[in-house]
Amino acid sequence: MNADPEPPRTADGVRRWVRDRSPQPFADDDVVPPAGGTAWLYGPGQYELALLARLVDEGFAANRHVHYPRNHGRVAERVAFTATATDAATARLRIAGSLVAAALDGQVVEASVVAPDEDGGGSVVELALPRPGTDVRIDVAAAGGRAPAIAVDPGAPLRGWSASVDDGPREEVRPRPGGEVPPHEAPVGTVEVVARGIRDGLHGEGALYDVGAPVLGRPVLPPGPRPVVSSGESIAEALADPESHETRHDVVELLDGGWTTRHPLGFRYLVVRSDAPPESVAVHASVPVVERPGAFACSDEELTRIWAAAQYTLRLCMQGLMIDGIKRDRMPWAGDQALSTLANAFALGEGGVVADGLVALGRPEHGYVNGIADYSLWQVVNADLRLRCFGDEAFAQAEADRLDRFVADLAEHAGHDGVFRPAAQRGGFVDSGPGSVFLDWGLALEHGRDPVALQMLWYWALRSAERVLRRTGHPGADRWRALADALEATLRERAWLGRDGRWADYLDARESRRPARYANFLAVLAGMHDGVDVPPGVTDAIRVGVAGTPFMTAFRLRALLAAGEAPAVLEQVRATWGAMLERGPGTFWEEATIDDEPLAMYGRPFGRSLCHAWASGPAAILPEAVLGLRPLGDGWSRFAVQPELGDLPWASAVVPAPSGDIVVVADASTVTVQVPAGTVLVREGHSVPGPATVEWVRPPSAVLGGGTSGAAQSGR
Repeated sequence: MNADPEPPRTADGVRRWVRDRSPQPFADDDVVPPAGGTAWLYGPGQYELALLARLVDEGFAANRHVHYPRNHGRVAERVAFTATATDAATARLRIAGSLVAAALDGQVVEASVVAPDEDGGGSVVELALPRPGTDVRIDVAAAGGRAPAIAVDPGAPLRGWSASVDDGPREEVRPRPGGEVPPHEAPVGTVEVVARGIRDGLHGEGALYDVGAPVLGRPVLPPGPRPVVSSGESIAEALADPESHETRHDVVELLDGGWTTRHPLGFRYLVVRSDAPPESVAVHASVPVVERPGAFACSDEELTRIWAAAQYTLRLCMQGLMIDGIKRDRMPWAGDQALSTLANAFALGEGGVVADGLVALGRPEHGYVNGIADYSLWQVVNADLRLRCFGDEAFAQAEADRLDRFVADLAEHAGHDGVFRPAAQRGGFVDSGPGSVFLDWGLALEHGRDPVALQMLWYWALRSAERVLRRTGHPGADRWRALADALEATLRERAWLGRDGRWADYLDARESRRPARYANFLAVLAGMHDGVDVPPGVTDAIRVGVAGTPFMTAFRLRALLAAGEAPAVLEQVRATWGAMLERGPGTFWEEATIDDEPLAMYGRPFGRSLCHAWASGPAAILPEAVLGLRPLGDGWSRFAVQPELGDLPWASAVVPAPSGDIVVVADASTVTVQVPAGTVLVREGHSVPGPATVEWVRPPSAVLGGGTSGAAQSGR
């Protein structure tokens, strides 16, 4: 516990406090953003699918043990771009892919090729526009491994761009900023960090280096004989036999005679075996720029460090899309996305990556998202979480028809009683159980029975679809409300254990030998207990034991918050995430168990990822548990603050809301809230619109757990 009674009271002050306690081994000002100056245009959904394809291909190439279902959507073979000329002039365009044809007012014309690419993956062309108002069409095909796209100079005399994919309907498209290469191929941002030597004399032929915290990047080594490189998130992994490594360490020569690895490495520790290993090694790391990060600090140093590590873990995994982890599995999974959305809203404020993930994963060629039935349900839940946390009704409006069709496909597996019974599908996730259901590691499901946890998640998805479609005025909202009502009635009749006051493991179970943790905490999050106190039996079922991964543990703790159990939540955050922080490497893990082999997973000695996005839950949990800080309206348009500090002398937070920074500072006597324009603070039945600074005196009797209620994702 930090004895300093004075909390940071400004947004910059809270951010500095967190940065000083973050494992981050670089300064934010040193991160170089991706190249800009050019507007790139893609067909609807094509940027997101092209980015997904790149991440999947690179993940398989870089790592030795990857399983990722290949049923995800593919980039179109052909895109037709249309626009209107604003002047009689020459338009200069950069084509990614192959130019098939150009037409003016429906007549095919010759475009002048200024600079063809040698690899056939693109070219620069010029098109003479005869007069203002000319309709322009440019057909581009995939070629040279590149998705169809075009780049337009800012001053080009063309406006009103739209596009159609493979002769489909035409949709308005928005430009993506980029440089000479299409932005889906560009790094998210780069920073140079230094791996410093910490041990030499590795059998007389090498040295061990430490970056100070995990990064995703390539080491750059000086000219000389070809070195041998290995890496790991732990020292043991970096020093291990190469056959046990998760990552491939192929070395390639640079133009200046130096060396680097063919693929980025997710690591903290590096081993270089050569005749003369350098004293230190430069590492070019891939790190996204975050313009307005969130922050949470309190007088408990451990909790502050946990929050900072959660933020850093999430940031490293934001590689265009939010990927699973930086070492072994660099691909997006829909369940992880939902948890990451909540953490992102408090820690990074980057809603664009959430939208891109929804589009990329929401167009599978066949089957369920990621080959997992419940991950398709998380996909729907995440659509609502994104609107709740980041607003942007225009995106929800654009995706409404697709969301409605997506849920309709899922509903094919539901009966009149609403019960969802998914079928196993080809190309599914190898570790999923009956009906392609995963739910969580270590959770065994009985064949031939209907797990209540899955039905609660299905119910949550139906209510999420209803809410999103209702807010966009889509008629599908009524259909999913009716199905959700039917499912709710079924669950209350066939899944509620009245004698025990909690939910059962399976439908029609007359008793349950053990508390059904997943069924009960998902019931709370799905809104089955909205408007009433969570029954003690449900709270007891949630409180007992640990729910598998940090992913599901975070959701379980959010349900405990909704039940008013903030003290228990903080205790379990310290026990779970504090233990990971103590063991290193500074980021949070795929699996949180601390045992005799904490690095092992999947039957491999270093299979566990130690920098995993789904472990970033404390970024959202701590501000709500300590400060009662949560959104009530889309995009934080309305929000609540209800601090319950308990034995903490103070706590401060910054939420990077779309309308501006929400800043909350609470100490033993007062609470101060900076309410930005476009938002409304709701407190004790009163509403205070921003911009405003609100201060009130805390009652002496305020204690932790005195009524933190609700969660950002619950309610209907």
